[in-house]
Amino acid sequence: MRPRPPISSSTVTPDHQPGFQLSHLWGTWRVLRSESMSNSLTGIVRTTYYQATRKAILFYRRLWWSTVMEHFLCQRFGFDADGINVRLGMIGLSEPHSVQLSQELQTFVIRPNIDAIIDSFYEVLGRNPQFTEIVRSQSQFSRLKMTQRRYLLSLGEDFDTQHYFEERLRIGAVHQYVGVSLGLYHSAYRLLQSLLIDNIPQELQSDPAHFRSLVQYIITITALDMSLTIETYYSDKVVSLERSIGSILDEGRTLRKSLQTDSLTNLCSRAFVIKVLKEALPISQEKRRPLSVVMADLDHFKNINDQYGHLIGDKVLAATASRLTYDSREGDTIGRFGGEEFIMILDGTDIIDATQFAERIRTRMNADPFTVADLSIPVTISLGVAEAWDDDDAESLVARADRALYKAKAAGRDCVQAASTKGLSMDLVAES
Repeated sequence: MRPRPPISSSTVTPDHQPGFQLSHLWGTWRVLRSESMSNSLTGIVRTTYYQATRKAILFYRRLWWSTVMEHFLCQRFGFDADGINVRLGMIGLSEPHSVQLSQELQTFVIRPNIDAIIDSFYEVLGRNPQFTEIVRSQSQFSRLKMTQRRYLLSLGEDFDTQHYFEERLRIGAVHQYVGVSLGLYHSAYRLLQSLLIDNIPQELQSDPAHFRSLVQYIITITALDMSLTIETYYSDKVVSLERSIGSILDEGRTLRKSLQTDSLTNLCSRAFVIKVLKEALPISQEKRRPLSVVMADLDHFKNINDQYGHLIGDKVLAATASRLTYDSREGDTIGRFGGEEFIMILDGTDIIDATQFAERIRTRMNADPFTVADLSIPVTISLGVAEAWDDDDAESLVARADRALYKAKAAGRDCVQAASTKGLSMDLVAES
């Protein structure tokens, strides 16, 4: 039987996809764990097949994850082929001899001196309080040296590929996560540049022009790495800052809404209604546009609280809010003034239309009893209406509407009374 050809990324068929293989093997592994499968295989065969399948699952899971995440950060920051070429051109690594200098850096500088470079690098960093605050244990220090070794052995290798860019971008993301400061970043890269230049062998220094080219390459390739790591560092900082700002804005919106909204009825709060009135009143007076205020109060609401309890009373208030808003129009502002008292601002509405609006509310309120917790509770409402005068402010206008409300109470409740209006007979208002 001919052996199957190796699977390449360009010839992957559906059954070779990591996700497909992982799903298939996961199902097989679960079957192996079942009692029926356990009874059908001998112990040795079962154990061997079980372990092999589990290893295959882990392999394909790693393969699937690496496929998904292979160039995640490059895609995020726009480093496709064009983006990479632009960055290399900005840094100065687009010259043809850069590849040769990269090989010389590895062959003559890094590989022969890697242990000395790493030891010197961490000897200096170890005296930095910021570094020792992050790296506190010997095991962390040892792992960091191993990571630095891998980094140095890859420095400049295939620097024009997505893989190279991706690895450098990941370094920045990790360092930002663990709290490496930008100051420590700059110091570490400057130190690395100096150590690499100091370890250029004497035979390469004998040619001044070539020595300068290699020094310039060291500065340039480390500048590329630093630009990529700092790019993700800044990006993650910005994302973190944006999240913090977003959280603060959300909290601010929540707080603002809580200040603007009555929590029981979800109508506007008293403070917000007065704020709206103070802003709308001068505009209506300047434009000679009518504006009216309606004050409303539930009749004998204390009796409801006394008879049914405050929880039922609260539900009646919430139900009242629904009936008050039923006939409202866009631009009307309706709020809870306090207790069982409500206020409505009707911009662009004169005293006649406002009185008719109030009458519709009164009719709707007493048309049907409120059904609350299997109770049928009849509720009536008294309302007072006032239209703004040219010399009114918010306080005086609300006070006149409130006096009209008390006239309605004195008239026997469950009625609408309008405040006196300059230039308009109250008989005309009543007839309307």
